[in-house]
This record gives sequence, C-alpha cells and structure tokens, in this order.
Amino acid sequence: MRVLIASKTLKVTQSLRKFAKEQALKLEKLGQRISKVQVFLEKLVTNSKRDRNALVKYVVDLPGEILVTKCKGADMYKALTNATDKVIRQTRKFKEKRLKKQRRLMRRPN
Repeated sequence: MRVLIASKTLKVTQSLRKFAKEQALKLEKLGQRISKVQVFLEKLVTNSKRDRNALVKYVVDLPGEILVTKCKGADMYKALTNATDKVIRQTRKFKEKRLKKQRRLMRRPN
C-alpha cells in the first residue's frame, strides 16, 4: 500500500508526516487490498479561534471503489485521528456490503 501525504497551504513537518503515515497504515489491518491512500492536509483561514481550522481529506483506492472522506478539527492531529476513524468505518461497511452480496448470490438455488 502506497501512502501519499500532501498539503497546499501547510508546511508538513516530520512529526506530522509520521503521524499521518501511522494513521493511514491502520487501514492495512482491515484485510482489504488497498493499493493507494492519499492524505491531503489543509489549514483553513478563519476569523474566530473557536472555528475548526484543520481539514483532512482521505482518498482510499479499493478494488472497485474509491472512498473519499473529509473531516475538520480544531487541530491537525485531532482531525487526522477523526478522519482515520471515519475512513475505517467506511471501509468496513464497503467490505461487509460486498461480502453480504456474495453470500446472497451463493445461497440462491438454481
């Protein structure tokens, strides 16, 4: 699985890059054949300090499907963690949906 970490408006530090890669590698544990994971980090410009100013976008390339997840957070690390949890849920849902369909096809009598 290839992991690509990119940013337009943010200087990605080594610690942030390492954390993002660790989070993305959690997807390997799901047992899916994921070919590529792209993580886009963006710092949003807002007027208020209470606003969510970190945006993380995941693009996960599964066989037959491309999952896209966006998540905002107060800081980049929290947004990364939330986005990773969200994409794990979506990947599990996709896997279960596919398995359920296969089981239904195998149960049908001819």
